[in-house]
Amino acid sequence: MATKTLLLNHSFTGDLARVYDSILDFRNFGQLHPYMVNVHELKKTDKNGMAYKVNEEVLLLGFLKMRPEYNVEVLEIEKDKHVRYVSNVKGGIVLVIDFNFVYDKNTNQVELAEHIVVKGNRWLIAYFISVLKKAHLQLFDNLARSLLTKH
Repeated sequence: MATKTLLLNHSFTGDLARVYDSILDFRNFGQLHPYMVNVHELKKTDKNGMAYKVNEEVLLLGFLKMRPEYNVEVLEIEKDKHVRYVSNVKGGIVLVIDFNFVYDKNTNQVELAEHIVVKGNRWLIAYFISVLKKAHLQLFDNLARSLLTKH
């Protein structure tokens, strides 16, 4: 089993609560995600997190339609500072994403560091992480735009 890590950093001007809620509530995250077509809340988990069922629709290699379905556990590690997603995505890919927030109330600036670890077949994760990076950059552009339009 191979492991690959990806680090992404995002900056937002706006309310920490709105940015944080977009990550903590996976239904909100799914609305911003370019491939997620349905996110359904399942239940509280043993680790005091929340489990969600996710349906995606993505074009593999640009033409092969894939409809992965998987569960995600969302854990609030530290309120307003750290959220973790854990999921076993289609094809035996294990995905762990840690979101770390830093908020400067004087400038109303939210810095969000995204630490992504993907484990699985070496060839699958290389492609998977490229698709994930593209999706997350688009997702966080969507979030930035939504912060400008919603008050």
